Amino acid sequence: MLISETTRSTCIPCKRGGYKVKYFGTDGIRGIFGDTLTDELAFKVGKALGEIVGEGKVLIGKDTRVSGDSLEAALSAGLTSMGVDVLSCGILSTPAVALLTRITRSYGVVISASHNPPEYNGIKILKSGYKIPNELEEKIERKIEGEFQKRYVVGKIRPFREGKDMYIGAVLEMFKDLDLSGKSVSLDLANGATTTTVKDVFEFLGADLEIFNSSQDGLLINQGCGATHPKFLAEEMKKGRIGFTFDGDGDRVMVIDEERNVVNGDKIIGILAEGMMREGRLENAVVVGTVMTNGGLEEYLKKKGAKLLRTKVGDKYVLEEMLSSKANLGGERSGHIIILDRSTTGDGLITALELMRTIEKLGKTLLELAKEIPDLPQVTKNVRRTEKTSLEHEGLRRLIEKYNAEGYRIIVRPSGTEPVIRITVEGRDRDRVEEIAEVLSRTLEG
Repeated sequence: MLISETTRSTCIPCKRGGYKVKYFGTDGIRGIFGDTLTDELAFKVGKALGEIVGEGKVLIGKDTRVSGDSLEAALSAGLTSMGVDVLSCGILSTPAVALLTRITRSYGVVISASHNPPEYNGIKILKSGYKIPNELEEKIERKIEGEFQKRYVVGKIRPFREGKDMYIGAVLEMFKDLDLSGKSVSLDLANGATTTTVKDVFEFLGADLEIFNSSQDGLLINQGCGATHPKFLAEEMKKGRIGFTFDGDGDRVMVIDEERNVVNGDKIIGILAEGMMREGRLENAVVVGTVMTNGGLEEYLKKKGAKLLRTKVGDKYVLEEMLSSKANLGGERSGHIIILDRSTTGDGLITALELMRTIEKLGKTLLELAKEIPDLPQVTKNVRRTEKTSLEHEGLRRLIEKYNAEGYRIIVRPSGTEPVIRITVEGRDRDRVEEIAEVLSRTLEG
């Protein structure tokens, strides 16, 4: 692993201590259904988790993907075979399931591949509101590869559709001081998990809504829409409105301002930090980001008297640092934002409502607030990972040191969700940033 003394450049390997993970990435297990993610694997994950849970209960929620029913059936079979009861929540977002596991003090599983295309799916495991730690993921992997205990008690499966209403009720209670009457809001639901909750909440709060991509056809999820395609909403929504575009499982949100400009997660965090500081609510004047967080946000926070702490990419690592540093605001440029005094995980709906509340309290437009936060040019290139791809490439290392000396921040890391190496370059000269990213990607490709 290469980390310069100034921590301006980072090269991150794909290992966890001495254990090399086989199934779990930065956000659970993820892959193409029927290929790297199969019903057989889901069944084994269910049995392994069931062995850990004992004779308790596990909640299962899923996004709209067509493979969700098959994977849920396999997971449920594995869990019930080990004596665990399954509560099936139906189509429900990751943060909703997380909140329900906190309320019920139980384990939960979300079947989703978040922002990935429809052919992908994934398995995320939660406990009492939090994604399980690496150690528990490794324990599950070892059980999958080993022998399972014999159990003589069989669990039951029952619907838990009231979970949706419990989640909506909890969110409305959080924002009982928020009135959106007369506010014009556009929503892109990405044809995903938020189709069951977000519209209901905004309607209850009185917003004048414009809705896009609210289908539950599992072949449409994230297809040219949602948080990974924010320009769709920016082009389709009317001017003068505020737009929120969610990802497939609802833990991310990107925002569109009144002039239809995309407001990324770094700017959202900056605006929320300003509002929370005004309220005296930003714990320890600390915000947690990742190595990918834009340097412009770091500059903005410093001017406001707050400090940015960086961690590895992945919301679980952001959360770990937040808990360690006693921070209550953190997140990623992708729009995955954790407001810890509201929720234990990233929640696109809660982030959207918190932003609407902040805009009202600060007395400015979203456009005005977003412009106050600088955004340094940042370019990311993906290099397909092969057996020959090495992050210890000597030529790559020398180039990173050279560009680091020129004042450019460089991050080279394996994706936790796709078989690629991501090269990110950040600096003040966009043309030079793009040139450096191209040189580094060609070098890594060999």
